[in-house]
Amino acid sequence: MGLSVGVTVWLSAVASTDATPPVVALGAVASISLAATLAVGRAEPIVGALALLGAAYTIILVIDEPVLDGRSAIIGAALLAIGELGYLSVELRPAVTEEAGAATRRVAFVAMMTLIALGVGSAMLALVDLLRTGGIAIEAVGVAAAVGVVGLLVLAAREAPARARRDRP
Repeated sequence: MGLSVGVTVWLSAVASTDATPPVVALGAVASISLAATLAVGRAEPIVGALALLGAAYTIILVIDEPVLDGRSAIIGAALLAIGELGYLSVELRPAVTEEAGAATRRVAFVAMMTLIALGVGSAMLALVDLLRTGGIAIEAVGVAAAVGVVGLLVLAAREAPARARRDRP
């Protein structure tokens, strides 16, 4: 829940004056609903809290109209972490004994997945920014990618008859 509050505070700090009130309202409702969900121990409403946090970020995108928002990778990774940790806390509630360190490994896995999501999101933003600039270098990369795809298709087409012969009884 602390991560949800942190995302709300961060979003409200970076939002314009026009976007701040709805961002704060949506973030507060999301954080309160997440806290209530975790207190009750139900996993289903976690999605609603995540949607509300996503809506708070969407308000910034709609009202402030940033050209290419570099915060989107961070927001995506944070929403992943909030959802996974929320589900994890609900799943670990029952008094079922697990092997020692299972919860720690799950938290480490969530942290790893969050970092991977942040890396992939950042790479996608860098690629989009690169593609927006255009130029001969981008044209060359596009041609190389097209040639690579055609090469993979040719390779797959050559292997298909051989694979079909091997698979016959």
